Amino acid sequence: MLTDNDIREQLSYAYVHAVASRVGFGCDCPKMDRDSVDATLSARGRLTPESVLLSPKIDVQLKATACPSLQDDSFSFRLKMKNYDDLRVESTHLPRLLVVLTLPEDAGQWLKHTEDALILRRCAYWHNLKGAPASNGKTQTVRISRYNLFSPEALRFLMIRVSQQKEIGHAL
Repeated sequence: MLTDNDIREQLSYAYVHAVASRVGFGCDCPKMDRDSVDATLSARGRLTPESVLLSPKIDVQLKATACPSLQDDSFSFRLKMKNYDDLRVESTHLPRLLVVLTLPEDAGQWLKHTEDALILRRCAYWHNLKGAPASNGKTQTVRISRYNLFSPEALRFLMIRVSQQKEIGHAL
């Protein structure tokens, strides 16, 4: 039997997979997550005439949290220090993003299904930790901007930035 944490994890993957699929991108999971990479999102070919890289990719660390309705422009999320350090360092040629799915507090509201719709409540937000300062302790709290909605349009924009060898900023 899956725990609520296991279910949140699977829903976060389903969300990211659906967003990537909507814009025609691949979403692959490594067999083991030892490097804070839960999925690799990939495009095929040249995305724009200005693209320098063909078939760009983005690695993502997926998290999910059940929380009350968000009121502010950002929210706090606590990461294990290993994940924080893996995402903040410049150790790979692929950009790495944190993607946090927010869900209602009531687990019964997370997913609804009818003949007309499959509804996953709330949404996910992305955050770039590259260049974040070192920290100590077992966890690190990060502030995630609600302007960084992880949507099909945002993912396409981020992938185009990667294809043009431009940095992914901390906001669109």
